Amino acid sequence: MYVNFRRYSVRYDLEANTFSIFYDGMGEIVRQAGVREIVSKREPQVGLQEYGKPTVSIAREDTAVTMTVTYSGAEMVRQDVSLNFRLEKGGVTLFVGGEGTASVRFAGLTHWGDHDQRNTMAVNLHGAGRSLRSAYGPAASIFDNALFDRDTDSAVIFETAGEFRLRYDWEKECYGFTLDTRGWDFARAFHVRVKKHVYEDAFDIDYKKLNPNTTFKTPPVGWMTWYSVQFDAGEKTVLENTAWQEKYLKPYGADTIWVDWEWYHRDFSSHGADDLDMYHPDPVSYPHGLKYVADKIREAGFIPALWVGPTCDPRKNEMIEKYPETVMARKPMWCGQYFLDVTHPKFLEEMLPKMIAQPKEWGYQAVKWDCLPDTANLCDACHDTKYDSAATTRQAMIAAFRKAREVLGPDYYMLYCAGVSERDMDFACSVFDAARIGGDIFRWEEFITQCVDKVYKYYMLHTVVCNNDPDNVVIREKFNTYDQAVTRAALVSLLGLPFTLGDNLPDLPEDRVEILRRSIPPVPAHPMDVRSTASDHKTVVLNLAVEKKDMRFNVADVINLTTQESTLRVDLRSDLGLEAGEYYVYDYWNREFLGTFRDSFQITLRPCASRIFAVHRVEDKPQVLSTSRHIAQGALDITALTYDAEKRVLTGVSQAVGGEPYEVVVAMPQELRVFGEGNHTTTNELEYLADNICRCTFHPEQNGPFRWEIAFTPRTR
Repeated sequence: MYVNFRRYSVRYDLEANTFSIFYDGMGEIVRQAGVREIVSKREPQVGLQEYGKPTVSIAREDTAVTMTVTYSGAEMVRQDVSLNFRLEKGGVTLFVGGEGTASVRFAGLTHWGDHDQRNTMAVNLHGAGRSLRSAYGPAASIFDNALFDRDTDSAVIFETAGEFRLRYDWEKECYGFTLDTRGWDFARAFHVRVKKHVYEDAFDIDYKKLNPNTTFKTPPVGWMTWYSVQFDAGEKTVLENTAWQEKYLKPYGADTIWVDWEWYHRDFSSHGADDLDMYHPDPVSYPHGLKYVADKIREAGFIPALWVGPTCDPRKNEMIEKYPETVMARKPMWCGQYFLDVTHPKFLEEMLPKMIAQPKEWGYQAVKWDCLPDTANLCDACHDTKYDSAATTRQAMIAAFRKAREVLGPDYYMLYCAGVSERDMDFACSVFDAARIGGDIFRWEEFITQCVDKVYKYYMLHTVVCNNDPDNVVIREKFNTYDQAVTRAALVSLLGLPFTLGDNLPDLPEDRVEILRRSIPPVPAHPMDVRSTASDHKTVVLNLAVEKKDMRFNVADVINLTTQESTLRVDLRSDLGLEAGEYYVYDYWNREFLGTFRDSFQITLRPCASRIFAVHRVEDKPQVLSTSRHIAQGALDITALTYDAEKRVLTGVSQAVGGEPYEVVVAMPQELRVFGEGNHTTTNELEYLADNICRCTFHPEQNGPFRWEIAFTPRTR
């Protein structure tokens, strides 16, 4: 049976007792869905197939159409069960009629967007608790009520008062859903609708999907000059840090070197010097030129990236001398004094292309474009005297960005600096691949206000519209305690933000270097809440949901932002979005198994400290709880994981660093025990953390994938 109203259609299969919902232009959004069981407190559990073939009636109205599928319960001396599909312009509502106290359990598949469904995001469109949620893979939780399609900025939304659950089905390669009315009469309605312009409406932007084919396929990781050495930057310091990063951090995921604004600035004077400007690097600091530096960076195996400021120069350079009419205002600021009119044809057709093309010609593969907030403010102030006074500041700035994009090409990585306001983020979302989301973050207080606060506000945009760049991860002792350093690195890593190293690397003590090794590369994560919110400046619960074909778990980073010790309780449901059940909890930094919990667990945090936990649902088979390589604890490093129940062997393939011990923490059912020597286990280094929790240490010799096995044997009683 088939019925249609406006953009929605429903087809009901009377033989299979399943239904599908269609939306014009997107095809089948719900498929193979139906009542799987009806659980009554008064009568035996049954399925619809036990009722026999149903009858169907259709009622049409001016604003809706209703299809009612009725299953007679007369022969079983039960109440009838009816499925009432009401189609309106606002979606499809399914109401279940029958015994009011029976629990009706639905299951089905849902599909959204014309692409691999692993790229579809399960999200909550209304906000969900205090957690800052990210996901690696097609993860979903009890909070999520929608699937978002990045290609079209639209979502299919599921609304019910019952218990609704999305979960990715790896065999069918799309999401599945379940719904349980729980015997609540008020939960017997289920609504499906499509919302267009999700991000455009939520953030008031012209939606543009993030280009997945830029210079960086995953968030960049690497050293930057400014936060590290400031005006001491130059060829010598860049190449020293490049060599150090190559030796000590490249095997862990470092891939980039950023040369910042010092290449044509020697101080904050704004007046500059006669021998350098936006077209000429400092001949003292960079005696061989910037192309030489880019070549050396590339030889070390890194991507060279460069700061640019095409709208402002400290001195009257050759192009300004040639076209003095392009100067919009002369106002000394930190970045220079000659601000250019972004609407002037000479700027757009000659000056900007010359400046923006240089980095590419020199061999740099990414640019960080700065001085933009100041330029925009001056565009406002000089609006009536600009060449094109009819163009708004927004129109003028975006036109300049598009000209730069035209010169650099669609896949060249462009970072907007700095996103200190919603206007800046609007500019950035229009053309750029990434946006710095706040101001400088040297001090701890700046980290809270310019990183944590900004992440709460803008994280919904990350990897969807443009990457959130949190500026540098500064971990040196001058600005951080050890705990503060860990907290900074972990937050950036588990949210999947670009990870820029803001310290002179050779000066870092070993314990700070170890923080970097365990935190890079950042997890390629995406947001799970489409909302802007705010931090309470006290606690952050960062909840990373990991969904892989062979692993499903959560990584919780619990952060104390205050300078006082804090004790708090982590609720498995309201904080982490986990279903009811029993869960293992493992503390990464303390290398400690905390125990098995059903509802919550309590922890104490030192001032400004964070603790990272792997949270796994207890299963009736051996499972990996944690690995030592990275704070994501297996999400990034384990590339394959299988368990042979007949042979009782757990086999994994992991990406590891040669010469570094690789630890795997495993949990096993009470009837099994790890058996080391001579029984397939490829290590003899075993340490029991609890009766059924064991840490196994392996020693890979080379960088890259290596195979390991852990065998189990029945316990002797």
